[in-house]
Amino acid sequence: MKSMLHPRSSNTRRAPGRARWAAAAAAAALTAAGLSACGESDASGGAGHGATSAAGLQHAKTAVENHKNVQGTFKAPGEKIAGLGKFKGRTIAYVPITLKATYFQAELEQITQAAAPLGMKVQVCDAQAQPTAATQCLNQAVASGSAGIITDSLPFALARNAYAAAAKAGVPVVASDVSDPIPQQWANKVVTTDNGQDVGGRLMADAIIADSGGKAKVLFVNTTSTSTTKKSSDAVLEEFKTYCPGCKVTTAAWEASAVQKIPTTVSVALNADPSIDYVYVSYDQPASPPALQGMQLSGRANKLKVVGYGSDVAAMQRIANGKQLADVAVDPALVAWNNTDHLLRMLSGAQRPEESAYTIPRRVFNKSNIHSVNGGSVKDFKDGAWFTDGSFRKTYAQLWGVG
Repeated sequence: MKSMLHPRSSNTRRAPGRARWAAAAAAAALTAAGLSACGESDASGGAGHGATSAAGLQHAKTAVENHKNVQGTFKAPGEKIAGLGKFKGRTIAYVPITLKATYFQAELEQITQAAAPLGMKVQVCDAQAQPTAATQCLNQAVASGSAGIITDSLPFALARNAYAAAAKAGVPVVASDVSDPIPQQWANKVVTTDNGQDVGGRLMADAIIADSGGKAKVLFVNTTSTSTTKKSSDAVLEEFKTYCPGCKVTTAAWEASAVQKIPTTVSVALNADPSIDYVYVSYDQPASPPALQGMQLSGRANKLKVVGYGSDVAAMQRIANGKQLADVAVDPALVAWNNTDHLLRMLSGAQRPEESAYTIPRRVFNKSNIHSVNGGSVKDFKDGAWFTDGSFRKTYAQLWGVG
């Protein structure tokens, strides 16, 4: 069985950030007051519009199988970085969209771990998925003399003026899990790293295609509030259209400003179409709990197969208990070390490799491999033990001259 972890190339799908609990980024858009009406997507493209049923089914099965293992190797993304000793005692500011999600807590711990051998400190500021807090966090990082800033799932629209101020002040910023185009005036001071939520989205579509034999009737509980989550949602619909001509997908969009409406919307959608047999919830947090409630309200919960995105501990437990079909996650540990490497190269003036040179680990979890994470240990998730053997830490220490 092939491992799923490899450096990304322009032809290789990229993995979720932000799966990643990236629902928090949906809050950042602050664009909607409620949930959209359900919409139906015709996945039955027919001849000339995608793979045949047999070819599509084989594609889906292969994709899932290739993303079920822990990876044991890691390739350095670039050359060694010289002169990092001068940053000893300096501070890296970490500004996640929210610290409520386990994923971002894990990234904080891992950036802190990565920076420690360099004698650098990490200061965290919770953007709270709010423009005012996000702006204050970025402005504070600049005012306090931070060497650099790593933001996480923080769209430019949420704090555009503060991003611009950091760039103008010459403080380098790594905007992780952001797909927004970079304004020309920010060039060389703000970079984005797209951790491939679209890849995770496609993988969960593949899990449904494979399990259903290419005949799924799907309710896709999704969000498109940011460029990153829209990219992921579009990828899911494209995957079904391309590889499952026998599938039908109904969408039920949600917004973080109206999570409380998800139960009713899901229940109404399920009752409107009794043929639906799969529910794909993007993302585990905060959408899965209210979506599961909506399934119960419909009276059809026991007849539905559920897949999710984010692989939080509750999802792992549902899979172990036979109450969820599958989930997908990206490694917060290696993503954090990758982001630290990006920032160190910006600080030192070293050449930054193409983003495709950075390895992004992702795994699909289902009943066949759920035992490998012991039911979903939070510590193992934060350490990245769900995804790799941790050898990347030694490699990065050598690249940075501290190992």
